[in-house]
Amino acid sequence: MKFLTLLAVMCCWCFLCGQAMHLMRPRPKPLDSPVTWNNLYVMTEHAQKEDKDHETRLLPVFSEVMLKEEGTCCINTMILDYYLKHILHADDHVDKYPQIRFVRSDLHRLAQDLKPYCSNSAEHAQVKKYKDRYSAYERKSLTLEARNKAVGETIILFHYLFESCSARM
Repeated sequence: MKFLTLLAVMCCWCFLCGQAMHLMRPRPKPLDSPVTWNNLYVMTEHAQKEDKDHETRLLPVFSEVMLKEEGTCCINTMILDYYLKHILHADDHVDKYPQIRFVRSDLHRLAQDLKPYCSNSAEHAQVKKYKDRYSAYERKSLTLEARNKAVGETIILFHYLFESCSARM
């Protein structure tokens, strides 16, 4: 009888551990790298100085409470993926932002570290809202102005990732 009880407890434990594997997320190294933060700061400061539209914000606003919610890391990771594919992807603005290669490399590594923990492939409303805002701003202004504004907001996105993607056990 003791053997059956022990076996049942061990089976339950293994099942629960298997179910909780998606919750085990290590903290990605670029989030704690002072070099990454410095490169981001220099790049975004340059972009913000050139930005003439200080009234518009492309990224959604997340409160401290929202940043601690479970799904927020994945939302920010999906926005980061969009940044890497549509905003920071080309080398044609390396002259304008010399740190962009280093930043892009660190952000790419960060996205690769986080994507496996974001198994829900459905697009979240906040991600869709960001894409719509960016597209609308791109149509309203020149494409380069929209990209510059997005580059200037990269440090906000990185801060959101820093706050929302802490290690989970």
